Parts: sequence; C-alpha cells; structure tokens
Amino acid sequence: MRYTIRFKSKAYSDIAQLRDFIHKKCAAPLMALRQFELLEEHLNWIEQYAELPGIDVELSIKYGQIMRNVTFGKKMAILYTVEDNIVYIHRIMPQSMIIL
Repeated sequence: MRYTIRFKSKAYSDIAQLRDFIHKKCAAPLMALRQFELLEEHLNWIEQYAELPGIDVELSIKYGQIMRNVTFGKKMAILYTVEDNIVYIHRIMPQSMIIL
C-alpha cells in the first residue's frame, strides 16, 4: 500500500530552516544537498511503510495525536501521523530538539 504524504505548515518551515542553516550558516552546500537526498529517501520509505515504525507514546502524549518518529542522517527526525492512507508530516527537526 502506498500512502499519500502531506506536509503540515510547520514541516515546510522546518525544511526551509534546515536548508538555510546548512547552506548559509555552515557554508556547506554539499552537506545540505546530501541531507535533502536523505530526507527524500526517508520520505519515499515512509510513503511505502508508514505504519511500520512503532507509535512513539511520549510524542503522542505531547502532541495529542498518534505520532511516529523516523530518524535520518546523523541526528534528524521526521515526526508524522497516519490517518487512513494519508501521512501527515508534522515536523522535520534535530532529534535534540524533541523535548518530552
């Protein structure tokens, strides 16, 4: 089963902030490109296997929804929910920013 991926507005903002930080502040455009390639690979994986990762109980309590968490790169996380055949990407952020 393939899921449809939809981004919440905060996820779009997270992507823009990640791009700006890596590209402008770190002066590392190649690293930025690789991060976005990894992000795309993981989104493609989620598109096929969205319900495979277990539910993150602590995140679910914090967000008030059944949340799942997939990591990519060295320290990044994709936080999302699944409703029927739609995956809603809520956040794309460093794991260190996930405060429970």
